[in-house]
Amino acid sequence: MVKSVEDILKKEFGKSLSDENVHILDPFVGTGNFMVHIIDEIKKTSLERKYANELHCNEVMLLPYYIASMNIEHEYFEKVGRYEPFEGICLVDTFDMAEQAQTSLGFMTEENTARIERQKKSPITVVIGNPPYNVGQLNENDNNKNRKYKVMDKRVAETYAKDSKATNKNALSDPYVKAIRWATDRIKDEGIVALVTNGSFIDSIAFDGMRANLEKDFDAIYVLDLGSDVRRNPKLSGTTHNVFGIQVGVSVNIFVKKGGTVAEARTK
Repeated sequence: MVKSVEDILKKEFGKSLSDENVHILDPFVGTGNFMVHIIDEIKKTSLERKYANELHCNEVMLLPYYIASMNIEHEYFEKVGRYEPFEGICLVDTFDMAEQAQTSLGFMTEENTARIERQKKSPITVVIGNPPYNVGQLNENDNNKNRKYKVMDKRVAETYAKDSKATNKNALSDPYVKAIRWATDRIKDEGIVALVTNGSFIDSIAFDGMRANLEKDFDAIYVLDLGSDVRRNPKLSGTTHNVFGIQVGVSVNIFVKKGGTVAEARTK
């Protein structure tokens, strides 16, 4: 997907992932796979600057946080031949960053807090990643099914849910829905959101309002439906037909915002 983002960035904006002031954020970095691939894609002449200032990622679980740090630092070492600590990674719940108080972040240190504040002030051009899929889960191993986020829940309610005609809107509580809403707001007026997500939003009734908002929010939408939803396709069984070995259908989504909504563009 990183290569596709690079191609679309060039096509839509005439820019590259290697260019100055193209800030890239993985808000759900896990063990760092996307960020490693981004480092591999960036030109060697630009990598030192990007690594120090323009690559950002978040992880809420401690073990993946350390693994991601090591993987990213090792990839940088392989590319440039010297070790540098990666200061662009934050130990934080991305959805909590939208909250005013961030009261749940009991593991804060002075250094981590400084990294979070630096990321908040950075103008993000590309959001890329693989957010958690199911209601209330921070990741697939988390047993917390009912986690609430006041700000993000409100943003989903006043957009995706408000514009929906569905009777049952519970699916709009899925973390990947919040992730798309959060990323859309985070890039502000211009940028790319590239997320691998649950594919239910593509055609399920509950997501009609979400689809309507995506059309308004973005100027170009690329969706690769990988299918593989065992519950919707009786010809499939188990998890062997899914790229992640799960039963939920998966889609690769790249949304492009070019300095205004589609609705605004149509009035010009």
